[in-house]
Amino acid sequence: MRLCIITDEISQDLVHALDVCEDEGVSTVELRAVDGANIVSNDDDSVEKIKATIDDRGFRVGAIASPFLKCHLHGGGDPKGATHFAASASREEQWGVLERSFELARLFGAPLVRTFSFWRVPDPEDVRDEVAGVIAEAAKRTEAAGLLLGIENEHACNLATGAETRWVLDRVSSPALGVIWDPGNEAVMDSEPFPGGYEQVRDRVVHVHLKDADESGNWVKMGAGIIDYPGQFRALAEDGYEGLLSLETHYQAPDGGAEKATRESLAAIRRLCEEAGIQLQD
Repeated sequence: MRLCIITDEISQDLVHALDVCEDEGVSTVELRAVDGANIVSNDDDSVEKIKATIDDRGFRVGAIASPFLKCHLHGGGDPKGATHFAASASREEQWGVLERSFELARLFGAPLVRTFSFWRVPDPEDVRDEVAGVIAEAAKRTEAAGLLLGIENEHACNLATGAETRWVLDRVSSPALGVIWDPGNEAVMDSEPFPGGYEQVRDRVVHVHLKDADESGNWVKMGAGIIDYPGQFRALAEDGYEGLLSLETHYQAPDGGAEKATRESLAAIRRLCEEAGIQLQD
């Protein structure tokens, strides 16, 4: 397993974010938002500058954190969660978002693009078949593109827990579809991410997001919350996971903001992995 950082969790200024990553010995990044625009919303000139900056610094891009399907399943209205500077796009326009994600993945050499499962409705079970159908079509297109599609279990969307995500996995067997496992997102649903939620998806995990939460659902420094991360890291290793552990800090250090929070959480991840007997790769 190897560490990775979502750059805008440090700063919208990519150069500054990469400075912090380099200082912390992290050589792989995940792209979500740069200069106040989601990566899929950056125009071609901006994307070329981003690529040149990353290449000149010798960084790898592990994933394109696309906002695909972070929209309403039916109708419109305000977002129900964080959009990370993604431009508003209707359900019909989401296929363009996915295609743009493919373009960026090829350009940056990233194997993985992300999908969500539409903003959460009052009873997600009512829309499971429809959500599964859209994700099945997305997986088909992703396979044709020679890439991987990762469903992130997202607390603001219809697949928020391991159990909810399992329902779709059992109906979409495409080898191009896996899970971006986010224990923090299940934790704020007042559900058990480990071992319970992880048990549901462990055979399809292709990427991992790391953040931590307390009993009240507040984001906290890694290791300061309710998630058994040493146990989670051991289970990933035992299952043969050799992918990225991508820090999605979320919490803000009271006396240092996002950068300090990220540095503190990276140090905590390394301690937690040492406690778990896991040796991280460079």
